[in-house]
Amino acid sequence: MLVARPGTYAAGEMLDWEAPTGGYLLTACLATGRWAGLAAARRLDGPT
Repeated sequence: MLVARPGTYAAGEMLDWEAPTGGYLLTACLATGRWAGLAAARRLDGPT
């Protein structure tokens, strides 16, 4: 959904999602945060 907005990055977890864990997936939040951060850094570095 963010294809129309290049340079927009998202990380974390969806709220109010009916997950069996109760919505506290810390590992998923950390992993998506790292992924978004690395993607943003690559964008700042420019094309290789």
